[in-house]
Amino acid sequence: MPRIWRLYSRVRGVALSQEKFQFIFKSEDDLNEVLKTGVWTQDDWCVVMDKWVEKPPDDYLMFLPIWIRLRNIPVNYYTEATIRDIAKCVGKVLTVELELEKSQSQDYVMVRVLLDVRNPLRNSKEVQLPDGDLVSISFDYERVRKRCFLCQRLTHEKNMCPFNQVDFGNVSTEVI
Repeated sequence: MPRIWRLYSRVRGVALSQEKFQFIFKSEDDLNEVLKTGVWTQDDWCVVMDKWVEKPPDDYLMFLPIWIRLRNIPVNYYTEATIRDIAKCVGKVLTVELELEKSQSQDYVMVRVLLDVRNPLRNSKEVQLPDGDLVSISFDYERVRKRCFLCQRLTHEKNMCPFNQVDFGNVSTEVI
């Protein structure tokens, strides 16, 4: 990771287990810059990082600040309140990048959320408009490469999915 961060001699890593590492930074500024980026990857898997705490809570390293793109929002509903309401189904909304005074040059709105990595990623959300029409708002996750294609979680691959139960007696597969 220090090579990816371009902090060659300013940080060192210690393996705590096969899945957990501790990085010791020489500078608080370097640490904050790495954390500000949000999602880092190793072998295309997301890496959850946070500042070290002596007595971590039970949900320590279970949340990932991540940017998502919300697409297909009807133009009449481009309000921060509406966008926050839609994005909260993905995670706690941290930031909405929306400047209504400027022309919208993209077909999406950027939202930064705090994603609980124990939950599956959502690809879309159906929203009912006041006139009764349904619209599907799609979500694109920035810098997320790998995920389980069965349960949509970031924690494992399809062949290791704990939510996939195969009954070899009649060769059926059940996805929960």
